[in-house]
Amino acid sequence: MYKVFLVDDEELVIKSLIASVDWGAHGFEVAGYALRGSEAFDHIQAIDPHLVFTDIRMPGISGLELIKQLKDVSSKAFVVVLSGYAEFALAQKAINYGAFGYCLKPFDEIEISGFLKKAAKLIKDKEMTKDADILEYLETGSAEHSERLKRILLASGINPDSDQGMMVVVSLGKSRLNHDGLQRGIAIRIGMRKHAYLLQDNAALRHELEACATAGSEIKGVGVSGTIRRVEDIQKGIQEGELWAYRYFTAGSGIGQPISGNMMSSRYQTLKAVEEAMARKDPYEISDCMDAASLLFAGGHMHIQDALTLFNQIMSYINRGEDQLWEEFIYSFDQLTESFESVQDMLAYLKEMLAVKHKQSRTAGTLPVRNRSFKAILEYINQHYREELSISVLSEQFNVNANYISQLFRKETGTTFTQYITAFRMDYACRLLSETDLPINEIAEQSGYGDYFYFSRMFKRTKGTTPSNYRASTIV
Repeated sequence: MYKVFLVDDEELVIKSLIASVDWGAHGFEVAGYALRGSEAFDHIQAIDPHLVFTDIRMPGISGLELIKQLKDVSSKAFVVVLSGYAEFALAQKAINYGAFGYCLKPFDEIEISGFLKKAAKLIKDKEMTKDADILEYLETGSAEHSERLKRILLASGINPDSDQGMMVVVSLGKSRLNHDGLQRGIAIRIGMRKHAYLLQDNAALRHELEACATAGSEIKGVGVSGTIRRVEDIQKGIQEGELWAYRYFTAGSGIGQPISGNMMSSRYQTLKAVEEAMARKDPYEISDCMDAASLLFAGGHMHIQDALTLFNQIMSYINRGEDQLWEEFIYSFDQLTESFESVQDMLAYLKEMLAVKHKQSRTAGTLPVRNRSFKAILEYINQHYREELSISVLSEQFNVNANYISQLFRKETGTTFTQYITAFRMDYACRLLSETDLPINEIAEQSGYGDYFYFSRMFKRTKGTTPSNYRASTIV
């Protein structure tokens, strides 16, 4: 929701505005109001609204003076002036000072709704441009974008060079985090249902965010980075925050934060023990290592990257020397969380696959070919490749065993499911990059990728260049 602040010296006027307009229908909510211009300035500084409606004539600071003051502090708020017919000249003057528009009294709900629609579009466009600037810097790391990012941070009240340092909060869920402590930071969308918040470091806020990770179903996870002291480390902070935002998958509810040195040692020892057990080809030892990892995950001492590493390690072992040709690897956190309900489900699946490997003999070429079934699966993929799609989704859709789909896919196409769908998605992304001016993070989502950075990595891996460089090369 975008925030609105109301200013008028008549409280009855404010209450009438609040009651007569369906703010929520246009994506807005009234975040506060003031009866004096001087009070309004302080509240606006604290609340940081997107839109302000202010009376033009008030005791103390007038609406015109309020607009000037907000402009002096680089407020992001659009200002709509409320005026009577006799004050039309003053309203025009307010427009010259930078007001977004003016609305005549008595109010017309249709007129105000028009302002809300127009403001919502401009706010969204402005946020998307800012997101694109920040993400482009994180992708390129160029000096030019570094300076631009510093200016964006400073304009939002974040000093990257302060002793206090910065922090990154990452949230997973349908909506953005709603917490007062986030209002002085920068929120950017880094994927489908995934946001990052750049903030001045704040020890108290780290603890308060615990409630955001557990209250309500719209926020699935929240992760916080360590202290960041350089603009160049922001991407690292986002990655760190994202690791711990997936705590809901690995350890249940609660906020994820960097772990202590002792637990870091236990992590590495466990992952190393898995490698050594696989080298000895001892399935019982591998299973014991997974039990040890299960305890570390449950205690919040291993994160989703460890789960991804563990999955790919063990699946590599299971497929070693085999012609079974299962879908060997998972490449992203989203793929992992789409494939399994929790890390415990993942570990149970891996144990089952280990048992299959050591109890059944497999002979290459014995897989029955079901061309009709596979044709239906392939047609479904070709139509839905832009959506969240995984082997487990196909398994549920067609009521066919997931392992069988992986085997059949490789046998019929000579490639894996992941390679096949990636080619489709990347070709579509290339078309959007060359034929539209959509921001790259939106192109990532429309191409079926819920994470901007994963999309960027996959694009560079398959096309040999970054999305922004590809777009620049197609401009005639």
